[in-house]
Amino acid sequence: MNFVTDTHALLWWFTNNPKLGTNVSAIFEKCEKGENVIFVPSIVIAEALSIFDKKRISFNFKKLLTKINDSENFMLIALDYPILQKMVSLKDIPELHDKIIVSTAKYLNLPIITKDKKIQRLTNIKTIW
Repeated sequence: MNFVTDTHALLWWFTNNPKLGTNVSAIFEKCEKGENVIFVPSIVIAEALSIFDKKRISFNFKKLLTKINDSENFMLIALDYPILQKMVSLKDIPELHDKIIVSTAKYLNLPIITKDKKIQRLTNIKTIW
């Protein structure tokens, strides 16, 4: 199965944070083994860079970027016209970053790995946490 990830999930996986939980850790482990694909919206990488720059958590941003770029099972998804079209019709999410992540998942028709309660409450998208 394939998924879209949000920023917390990706960074917590990359930094071995125990907050991730066993359910989501299993999804990322399967991705590492080539059993599924995790799609990473470009805004997630931009948020990761912002977190790195602000030193909110300690991690090697270049290593994260290289890992995603070199992997066949982590796929970076650009913010492009079809995703922007989905954003226009998405009225129930005011925060721009979340709107891009949800629009990417809707465009790909995939569940989102997220701890975000606002996204989890949406009825028109499946979430995993």
